Amino acid sequence: MHAVGGWRLDGVAPPVLGGAQADLVLLRAATADGSVWLAVDVDGLAVRPHESADPTRPTAEITARGLHVPAARELALDTALVHDLAAVLLAADACGTAARAVETAAEHARTREQFGRPIGQFQGVKHLCADMLVRLEQARALTWDAARARDDEARSLTAALAAATALDTAYTCAKDCIQILGGTGFTWEHHAHLLLRRAVVARQLLGSGDRHRLAALRHAADGVRRGLRLDLPPEADAYRREAREAVAPAAGLDPAAARRVLAPTGYAAPHLPEPYGLGAGPLQQLAVQRELDEAGIGVSGLGIATWVVPSLLAHGTAAQQDEHLGPTLRGERLWCQLFSEPGAGSDLASLRTRAERTEDGRWRINGQKVWTSAAQWAHYGILLARTDPAAPKHKGLTYFLVDMRNTPGIDIRPLKEITGESLFNEVWFDDAILPADAVVGEVDDGWRVARNTLGNERVHMADQVAFDTGLEALIERAGQQDASVRVRIGGLLAEAHALACIGLRTTLLQVSGLEPGAGASVRKLVQTLHQQKLAELTLELLGPEGAVREGPGERAVHGLLMSRCLTIAGGTTQVQLNVVAERLLGLPRD
Repeated sequence: MHAVGGWRLDGVAPPVLGGAQADLVLLRAATADGSVWLAVDVDGLAVRPHESADPTRPTAEITARGLHVPAARELALDTALVHDLAAVLLAADACGTAARAVETAAEHARTREQFGRPIGQFQGVKHLCADMLVRLEQARALTWDAARARDDEARSLTAALAAATALDTAYTCAKDCIQILGGTGFTWEHHAHLLLRRAVVARQLLGSGDRHRLAALRHAADGVRRGLRLDLPPEADAYRREAREAVAPAAGLDPAAARRVLAPTGYAAPHLPEPYGLGAGPLQQLAVQRELDEAGIGVSGLGIATWVVPSLLAHGTAAQQDEHLGPTLRGERLWCQLFSEPGAGSDLASLRTRAERTEDGRWRINGQKVWTSAAQWAHYGILLARTDPAAPKHKGLTYFLVDMRNTPGIDIRPLKEITGESLFNEVWFDDAILPADAVVGEVDDGWRVARNTLGNERVHMADQVAFDTGLEALIERAGQQDASVRVRIGGLLAEAHALACIGLRTTLLQVSGLEPGAGASVRKLVQTLHQQKLAELTLELLGPEGAVREGPGERAVHGLLMSRCLTIAGGTTQVQLNVVAERLLGLPRD
């Protein structure tokens, strides 16, 4: 309460980190008309150290009994800022806790042997370690952005998102670390329990992730948004001037027409080498993208051709490049990928489609491909077929170009999907004859061609906000929902913003000439599961309206059904977890 020349302070503060070691304590005290922040010397306070649940981070109870605090010790602090700073600092600390848990678990999984092999070779352990890293990368990205947002109007939103994810990540990763360590992790001598204790204390002092997810949703519902914009350095100005003039003819065109206009100039694919692109490095690519965005120019995607073009550039003959690259980059030639088979989905080493050389040097193809998207509309396909049956695993495969419309012996049979649509197909080859020049690269070396990526990879970072249309709709309806649903929406906000932040961090690393890091590898895992959860909640909130095939229910059911392919296409989630564990954490291959 007010006193002559200052304040009279009475009361007990909750557990204060480092309170017994401090000389000066910042305390918030309730007043008749609100609250006040006071800087108080500990000499006038009663300080009782606790036996903290985390022995590495002691806490103390601080009590004031009629203490006079001079008016000069009153601080004009923004309470929200203090809370945000605490959230971000503890989130950063939690990222360190989680990182140590991941390192400890992975090291144990690499070296501990059971049943004659390292436990990290068992898929259950491998996937758990990989999932720990996926959670950590999201927490790191959110905390990084929250630290950058100190002076941004979205400061409180980013702080809440960081705390929501990082505090729970430290807690769950510490628990999972103990699980992987087994009995060793349950001993006092091992440091794993200190990680769990540290994570527990942080959550108890700042609140669990759900509390912060609800706070983030409140900010979002109030209209707060965090836009991510990459500030280009001055050296990008020249690239932007050139791009501004070059892309001007595409202004006002639809994306397909814009591609046709820009492809001959190289500006439809600036990352490609000349004459198909500009041979642009990361900075020039971003400068071009910035000018396209500011001019409102969208360029249609290439679909499967995104992977075809690099392989043709690296391994194709001059004749193959001349025939295919121009029409493909103009969007006039559609492609499909003829890799998967009934017995070889993710495991392409099991391919059985045969390619046999004929007496005149051509190739006879026999076999079946499946899950081939857009085969019924494609002009050409890329085919992996076995040319040496005696060769092991990925050896003995050859990469072919297939004219899908003019090659006798090809039977395309659309497959009806769970949505009722037919986007993918099974494709039968029955003595289909391909010309000798259909081979890309060397015979029996098709796996290397298929896996090819150019050293000058595409870099893309459009200015963006993290929340897409579907998530915005959930935010708009959040006020009508109970707390459990609001928590789920808050979790989706955190995932969406983490994805945007991971994208920005990856781009910054590429522009700096550095490796993209773990974030780029885990992004697909986060993205696909996020889209599935978004589709599920969207349908769930419709109630009985979501049981009928009309109006919003039709769209929501279709979205839910369609989302199931996301964790299958392009490599299943389980295979991707293996890749993350083996390549990023160094766990042994199966």
